[in-house]
Formats: sequence, structure tokens, C-alpha cells
Amino acid sequence: MMRAGRTPAELSREKEIMDPQNQTGETGAAATANDSQEITAPIILDADTGTDDALAIGLLMAYAPERLVSVIATYGNVLQSVAQQNTRDVLNLLGGSDIPVLDGCRCPSWAEGFAADKACAHFHGDNGIADLNIADYARMETTAGGTASVLYNGAVYDFSSNNIDFTAAGTVSAGMFGANQQDAKKTAQRDAWRDEPQSLLSAQPDVRAHMASPIISIGGYLPRQQADASSAPQRGRNTLGTLADEYGKVEMGIVPGDTAGVKAIIDGVHQWGKNLTVISTGPLTDIAAAITIAPDIAPQLRLVMMGGALTQQGNCFDMVSETNILQDPESADLVLRSQADVTMIGLDVTHRCLLPSELTEPWSQIDGGVGRFFADLASFMIKANEDADSAFAVGAPLHDPLAVAAALDSTLVQTFDVALRVDVATGDRQGVRGRTIGDMARLNDPTASCTHVAIAVDSMRFLNMFTGGISTLSQRLAK
Repeated sequence: MMRAGRTPAELSREKEIMDPQNQTGETGAAATANDSQEITAPIILDADTGTDDALAIGLLMAYAPERLVSVIATYGNVLQSVAQQNTRDVLNLLGGSDIPVLDGCRCPSWAEGFAADKACAHFHGDNGIADLNIADYARMETTAGGTASVLYNGAVYDFSSNNIDFTAAGTVSAGMFGANQQDAKKTAQRDAWRDEPQSLLSAQPDVRAHMASPIISIGGYLPRQQADASSAPQRGRNTLGTLADEYGKVEMGIVPGDTAGVKAIIDGVHQWGKNLTVISTGPLTDIAAAITIAPDIAPQLRLVMMGGALTQQGNCFDMVSETNILQDPESADLVLRSQADVTMIGLDVTHRCLLPSELTEPWSQIDGGVGRFFADLASFMIKANEDADSAFAVGAPLHDPLAVAAALDSTLVQTFDVALRVDVATGDRQGVRGRTIGDMARLNDPTASCTHVAIAVDSMRFLNMFTGGISTLSQRLAK
């Protein structure tokens, strides 16, 4: 799968594509040597494949397909099983059918099950990829290619006594609904996701301690409690049935050490050390599980993560936390406090990289279905973000693609090194659950590990790299 290297001519051409104006300042042998080292370095992507994750996969397939040794599908924007199917379908569409797609964790470390919340459907569609049917864009392969879904085989939690089916959900094709039903569904989602805080509680440890098992995460939050605040939170058949009615399928977790994805991270670091780059575009549950199971990998783990916010407001209902971090603050805190080499691509920079529709419309004119797929995906994202916040009237933030781009070319961002922590509770002298903030206990410790927090970005060079890469990939696959 991996090539040993590139010729000087190939290296020069790829450098020109990724940095057409040579803004990095590298020239001659130094630039070629740096590129050679980067290009031959393997990548593992850990993604909760929704709309921007799919665009991030496209960017990887445009510039470094031979470096992508596997993709781990985890929960977040959608259920883990849906993320896995989306990942497989996108890779097949983009010529990556030989790239393994591995099982990641199905729920955060603090819960036993997971359901996607309404906000995710607004930004990603019911199926995570803008309610598009990928089969409409190309002839799909009939086999699963390199999929390594060794653990999912029917139900993973026994609800037989309740007569409720909580097995994994499949993808939802836009073709399953009439046009009127689709419009009505999207309108309802757009209106409903803003009201979500009224029905959900932050997953506070003191609240969870009094809850009966199983504990279900609704996109990082707990389900609503009974109207009578003095009574225990609802659990058991009635609440699970209500969750299914309100949020669709609920997927139950499995032992993290038994997932192929977590094992792949451990084995990859053992094999390649810091030459391996792990890119995370979803919750950090898989990464934390790998460090917990094999603590020796932490000093050798190089991670580029999309998540967090240090210098600006968050994008969750508290306007402090960022979505990927809020999904599993405990795991994020563990990763940031570890000895891993972590670069945080947070809202500080992704909100400065907005994709306008005029840059994506040419994709739909490229022969073949790939360009149309990316154009339709981007169109959904742009409209969803504009509906949600007037700040995005000019375009949709490219969260996950920027994390991939920074992993491929670190000069795109400027970073500030600081010992970070994540608040895991909300309250007096506890902070706000999910907030990424400097760790007072380690700020003045010269031996403390620091996170490289991206605080500035060359947004124009990134947009050129991104749109050019998607165009080139679409044209290449059209031949």
C-alpha cells in the first residue's frame, strides 16, 4: 500500500500543488528532504464520518492516498456503525477500496450507549453525509473491500426482555423519502436542534452516580429526567423506548480493548513510533483507550486532532465547549495530559476557514460523479451552517479538512504551546464541562507536556490547497 518514496520531480510537483505560491519559504534540497520524510510517513485517520469528515477523506485521497494505512470509524456525528458504512462508501467512491476500515468505540468512556442528537442531523443529515446516496454518484463495489468489522454482528446488547431492537442503524438514503417529506424533515430538524438544551442534561458525574445502568449519551448529554425532580431519573424500558422514538437507534458500547481500531493505534505506534501520524476528527475515545491499554505508546504518539477552543467561544449549547470534546471530556482530558505529541486544530482556526458556494460549484461540472458528490455535500454544509448562525453566511467552516491539511503541511497553522486540561464537570470551581483550558497544576512545570494549540492559520493557502485537491481528485477519478 505504501510507496518507498518519490522522485525529485514528483516531490517538486506535489509541493507545488499543496503550496502553489511557495509560501513556506523552503527551497531546493531542504524542501525535498522534508517532503520525502512527510510523504513516506503513514497515517491512521480516526473519524465519525459526517459531511466534513467525508471532505477530509477526500483531501487525504487527493494528496496522500498511499500514506493512509487505515481509517477507524467511531461514534459522534452518527452511530459508529453508520460512520463505518459512510467511511467505506466514501473510500470506495474515491478509489480506496483496499484501505481497511476498522471498528472504533461506539460510545464515550463515561456511558454505555450512544445516540446521535438532533443538532448532528441538522449539520450532517440523517445518514451523516447530507442524506445523499453515494450509489447515485458512481458504480459502487459489491464487496466491503478492506473492512475489518470483526465485532459487529447483530445486536451488541441484550434488550430481548424489553422487546426493543437497539441494534446498529443502517444508512438512510435520501431516495427513501419524497421531496416534500425531505423538506419537512429538514425544517423540523432545523427548528428542533435549537431547543435541545431544554430536554437534555449535561453529563455530570454526580448525576451519573445516581443513575441505573445503562447510561446513554445523547451526543454528549444525558436524556431528560422525570418531570418530578425529586424522583430518580427514568431508566429501563420506558426511557430506552423514548430514546428510540426521539433519537432513533441507540448503539451500545463494547470493551474498547476489543475494538480493531484501538488495537490498530497501539500496533501502529509500536511499529512506526512518531513516524506515524494519527489524525482524529471525532471524539478522542479511541485514542484515550489506546493510551490506557498501552501507556507505553504515549511518548511515541503523534496526534493531530480536530476539537477544542482556547481563544474563542465554543459551538455547543453552553457556547464554551466544542462538540468533539464535549462528547467525551474524560477521554480528551486524559489525552491532553498524557505525554503524547498533540496538535489541536480547534475552532480558533477552523472558524477562519470558511468555504463559500462559489468555490464548490465548479466541482459539479467535472465529468463523473465524484465532483458532483463533493459539490452536493458542500452545498448541504453551507446551507446548514448559514441557517444555524449568521456568522457563517459567507461559508461553512472546514473543521475536519483543516486538521488533515495541518497534518500534511504543518506550516499552514501557527501554534501556541500550553499545558492543557479539559473540564469534566460544571459548577462552582469546577469550570464548564468540555472546556479546553490551561492546566493550573502544570502551567509552571517545565517538564509538563504541552499541546500545540493552533491559534493562526493561512486560510487562503489552505482554501487553495483544499479546493484544488478536491478538483484534481475528481478529475483524476473521472478518467
